[in-house]
This record gives sequence, structure tokens and C-alpha cells, in this order.
Amino acid sequence: METKELYNELRDLLCNQDKALKDLVWTIARNRKLNRPKNALLIGELGSGKTTMVELTARKMGIPVVGMSGFFTPQGVEPMVLYNAFMGLFAENNQKGCQGIVLIHDMKDVFLYGGFSTLNSIITAGSFTYNNHVIDVKSTMFIGEIDNNGLEDCFTSNPIYTIDDIDKAIYPSVCSSDEVSEVISNIIDVYGGVTDEEVDSNMFYDQYREALKKTFLSPECSKVFNKKIFMDAIGFEDIKKALSSPVSELQTYSDDLCEEYISSPQFINSVAGHISESLVGLHDLDDAVRDVSRIDSKRKIKVYKENSLLKL
Repeated sequence: METKELYNELRDLLCNQDKALKDLVWTIARNRKLNRPKNALLIGELGSGKTTMVELTARKMGIPVVGMSGFFTPQGVEPMVLYNAFMGLFAENNQKGCQGIVLIHDMKDVFLYGGFSTLNSIITAGSFTYNNHVIDVKSTMFIGEIDNNGLEDCFTSNPIYTIDDIDKAIYPSVCSSDEVSEVISNIIDVYGGVTDEEVDSNMFYDQYREALKKTFLSPECSKVFNKKIFMDAIGFEDIKKALSSPVSELQTYSDDLCEEYISSPQFINSVAGHISESLVGLHDLDDAVRDVSRIDSKRKIKVYKENSLLKL
């Protein structure tokens, strides 16, 4: 299947995040022509569909993908986690190599706990050794997911909005006080031209988070994570589209909820409203479905199938 044709099919399935999807499909397709795949950071709000997009794209392209969490910890890196991910790819490839994608769900933790130099050296060397077992990972693509909700927590004990507060910042190894100062100065210059003393603590929140997202993730990550893909913020209408898509996880409730109910605009609107008010995006789906269906069942609407466990 041609890359554009594949993108169009995936776009029709996902129903949102068109730009990020296009970047992801293009990056993965281009990797097939390279001796060493390019790696990517996928940056967006919690529950914006990052994992779903990667897994669906990989499946449509016939590429194995294995998720990984817990490699970066307060005590340092946990090599067994990475080893298990590579073994997962080996299993997917019938023990013939590590071709495929390692999807790092908690990439943001590298900025909290460190450990990027370890991952960097593994990717750069193209090999990983664990218990005297040497694994060739030159054909492995790494995609790091970063939830940008509260991204400033990765760098500061409290968000730093003025140069006067710069001494309160906690820096990871990839950025310095000078970089923080420069970003804040640029924000102040561009947005309003006010002095440091006049800066309100919430005035530049969105601009500050955007600066963190695009600047502080760049210095060291760009050496091995060559591509940065930014997800769009998801609003109410985006959530409705995601819930109505052919690959929506709402389909997994078909054994419990009546078909007419689960596809009704009223139900989808209510679930989308519940999710849009949460802090975790589409990760709130299960709670949203349970809460909405429970409320609707009290209104004498036919909600549950006869043997549904949700109504118990």
C-alpha cells in the first residue's frame, strides 16, 4: 500500500490528529529505506491518543510494536524492562531479530529521574547487553511518549515564570539556567512586553508550557530522537470524533450495552463531556462509560444487555 493511501485509511479510522498521524506515517515509512531507523518523540496531552495512533499505524504497516514502562526510575534505569521489550520483539519476529518499534510510554520520566545517557548509548551503539546476552538493536525504532500535562514539573519544583524566580528551578542535565532565562525573556518580550516585576504567575502559562515542550526537550534528545511529533490538544468535538471512529474503544462495551444505546448521540455526547472534564483525556473512558450508563439506567432508558456485568 502506498504511504498516502495508508495515511488516508488511518485518518478515516482515527478521525482526529491528522497532522501528527501524517508525521508518524511518513517517519515510519521513511525508516524502511534507512539502514538505521530514525527515532521519534510523540508529545501531547495525557489521553490524546498517542498509544492508539502508534499501535494502529504499526499494525497496518505490518510492524511489530512492544510497549515499555518503568525503565527510568528514581533509583536509576531498570535494564530488565528494556530486555523484556526486546524479547517481546524477538517473539514477534519469530526469534529472527529486533525489527520493530519499542514504544516508551513514560518517556517524561527521563527528565525527572535521569537515565537518558544510558538509553542514548544503547541506541547509538545499536546493541544492548544484559546478563551476557548481547542483542542487536540497530533495526529497532524507539518512540517515546511524553504527556505534556504539567510538563513544567520535569524542570521546576514550581513553575518559574520570571527571571527573578530562576534560582528556584531544578534542572535536568539537558538544560541550564541560561536556557531557562532565555526562554522566559523571549516569552516576556513576545507576549505583552511587561517587566519581570509585573508578570502574573498565570499570565504566561500556555506560552511557558509550549516553550518547555519545544525547547527543553531538544538539546540531548535530538541526538537520537531525530523527529518530534506534536499531538493537537483535544476538545469536546475531537473526543466525540474519537468515540465515533471505527476503532473506538467504545466497541469493547458491546457485550454490556445495547447497540442502539452505545451508538446514540446522547450517550456519545455525555461520555465525551465526562472525558473533556477529566485530567486524563481518553484514559477516562471506562469511568465515563460506567458513570453515564448508570445515570441513564435510572432514567428508564434501555441501557444494559441482559447478561451485562455493568448493571450489577
